[in-house]
Amino acid sequence: MFGGTASLVIACYAAVYSLPSIQFPSGPRNAPGLSAAVSINLDHYGVPHIEARTREDAFTALGYMTGRDRLFQIDIMRRKTVGRLAEILGEPLVEDDRLNRTFGFSRLAEQILARLPESQRTVLAAYAAGVNQAMDDLLTLPFEFWALNYKPERWSPKDSILVALNLSTLSYAVEEERMASVMREALPAAVVSFLTPDSDCYNEKVAPSGANICADTSRPPDELRTLLHQSTKRATKSGAIREMRAARGSNAWVIGGGKTRDGRAIVANDMHLTLGLPNIWYQADLRYGPHRMEGLFLPGLPMMIVGSNGHIAWGLTSVDGDFSDLVRLRKDPGDNNRYATPKGVQAFSSRSESIAVRGKESVSVDVRDTIWGPVLPQPLLGEEVAVAWSMLDASATNLNLLQLDEARTVREALSILQSAGTPPLNGLVADDRGSIGWTLMGKIPARRGLRGIYSEHWDASEVGWDGFLSPSALPTIVDPPEGYIVSTNQRMLPTSVFSTRLSQDYPGGFRAWRVDDALRGSSKLGVAEMVALQLDTKTDFYRFYRDIALRALKGPASQGQPEAARLLAALESWDGRAEPPSKGLALITEFRQTLLQEILSPIFEDCRRLDPGFTYRWSNSDVPLQAIIRSGDPSFLPQSENSSDWTNFLQAALAESAKRLEAKHGRPISEISWGDINQVAIAHPFSRVAPFLSALLDLPRSPVAGCPQCVRLYEVADGEGVGATARTVIVPGEEQKSVIQFAGGQSGQFGSAHYSDRQQDWVSGRATSLRSQEVVSTILLTPAGARYNQ
Repeated sequence: MFGGTASLVIACYAAVYSLPSIQFPSGPRNAPGLSAAVSINLDHYGVPHIEARTREDAFTALGYMTGRDRLFQIDIMRRKTVGRLAEILGEPLVEDDRLNRTFGFSRLAEQILARLPESQRTVLAAYAAGVNQAMDDLLTLPFEFWALNYKPERWSPKDSILVALNLSTLSYAVEEERMASVMREALPAAVVSFLTPDSDCYNEKVAPSGANICADTSRPPDELRTLLHQSTKRATKSGAIREMRAARGSNAWVIGGGKTRDGRAIVANDMHLTLGLPNIWYQADLRYGPHRMEGLFLPGLPMMIVGSNGHIAWGLTSVDGDFSDLVRLRKDPGDNNRYATPKGVQAFSSRSESIAVRGKESVSVDVRDTIWGPVLPQPLLGEEVAVAWSMLDASATNLNLLQLDEARTVREALSILQSAGTPPLNGLVADDRGSIGWTLMGKIPARRGLRGIYSEHWDASEVGWDGFLSPSALPTIVDPPEGYIVSTNQRMLPTSVFSTRLSQDYPGGFRAWRVDDALRGSSKLGVAEMVALQLDTKTDFYRFYRDIALRALKGPASQGQPEAARLLAALESWDGRAEPPSKGLALITEFRQTLLQEILSPIFEDCRRLDPGFTYRWSNSDVPLQAIIRSGDPSFLPQSENSSDWTNFLQAALAESAKRLEAKHGRPISEISWGDINQVAIAHPFSRVAPFLSALLDLPRSPVAGCPQCVRLYEVADGEGVGATARTVIVPGEEQKSVIQFAGGQSGQFGSAHYSDRQQDWVSGRATSLRSQEVVSTILLTPAGARYNQ
């Protein structure tokens, strides 16, 4: 193996510029275990349309195509889950590997595999046989393997389970719990409650909780005023505030036949995740026996995540909930290797693992386990903590979504979704009879004695989990009178209807309200209207900040001031949308960021003293921020030279925001458009270690419509683009009329014609047919060897 970063960079350079495009032999290929020949027709986007005799044969072919198109991607995903990235990428990945080794995903995958019914294990074995056949047929490995100087290991059914466990991070929320636990220790309870609302005013409109957070009369607690008066310094530069990343969890809505032109139901779904190369999804069309499954797969996993079987279509969104808890441990004073439990003191169980590190000595990892879960590497408030997490239970993962190929009605599909082993998700379904439905999926803890998002000691019997909610306890909606159902990661049901609190911080409230508002008064809808709504960039969310800025600039003290007139003109030029030509929005969003830092940072001085690494990240931070501003109370102003009154403070914050933008872009604020700051950035992983390869491997940067608080969600956070990796609009039974938008391209192989051929359509919002009729080439797989080994 190569030794250090410099060698890795040189290897990347040499591999990219010297290796030919990946190639396969021509003619029919033998594949072990097939019961009959399988035809794979490739369309003009490289999407495989598979025609097979049996389900197992179809998934052998899918594995084969995934191995051809995405071999490095699926290898990285299994390595990530099992904690083997440092082995090929070096020392910077050791901590990621350490955490995944702590979770024990390798052992968990074995337990999951042993629990699966034989029919599911057979599908996994068939898929693995296809991936391995693709590896055997490769004339040249993808360049990433050459650059890193290693060969991929054979694929196994366990590896597909490891890929499935990659999705588990959608339900892991311990960082929010760490944050809130520090806040509880450092701040008055009323202040903590004020700063951590579980929803926003838009979510309250579509699914009320009964909280009074949105009333104009809502005011900050008096304890906050006292806290600010005790503040000794400005904390604006302390890093205590970090903007919450956009929800990685998707939009979806279903429209019943009563609101469409032709009486057919429609499913619209766009999935928000980090955008990268290749796309996280793999599109395929499988026909076997009487079944046809069209949609998106997670590469490495033989299970359709979003799509249609011709009778039903479905989409998924993240619940964005709280399905993990930090358990604070009381050690035995006389024996550090023992801890308190409800049944008395007991010893930790332990295991040791070794992390191989590229160019370095291996790192030993010692993990201790408790009855609740593993002890995490990072303590909390001076105490060791274990994590209880639903996804660490082997019963939380299965392949029951495979059964959707048999579903014919919404109610049949909802029953399957409720039994499916996935991270907790929202499942939305429509059928070819015009019916629609929604339910929750996955294992949801049945908590007792736990107070919100804070970590607790669980050594008393009154605190802990009583297993999980049963499938029959999961709520459903079928054919509501409104004629549609919307899920954008918000609270789905009023608390008066479903009292279990799934999340401490629901995002997506504005998106839910915007989609609900657009659908409520509409009828005679079709695919075109759904595509337009997916691309909607109207964003009333930011009007609050524009309005308070306008009022401050129009005050008596600003009359005749050139600077005020200049900023006023920039704000008034905003058209209310987040399109690349939109002017004014860049200033408004920068102004909001300034207010978050200036107003909220001083509150967290004691949190930073207690935990120097503390940061406040909350999706609904605008609720307390706006309440403070609306109060007009000067005692809530941060202590600074501009805080004599709210008008002066807001004017200064606006001027500072404009100055930063002008310095960054080198031109007046009136000329800075939304497209100047909102640019799509989709990168290959190698460009991070070898930036000079970026121009070759990455997709060109370009202005893109959308914003963090738009239905068309897009933002750059922590240096990565987050947005709709794919958008689908599916009419069950009319798949030829259904459409898709797909970021990047179908192939992960640099040099392939399908590496990025769909990107421009994605940027422009052009939808293409889900079911292509064009056949560009055909691959024939023929039977060879014995049946699948499980």
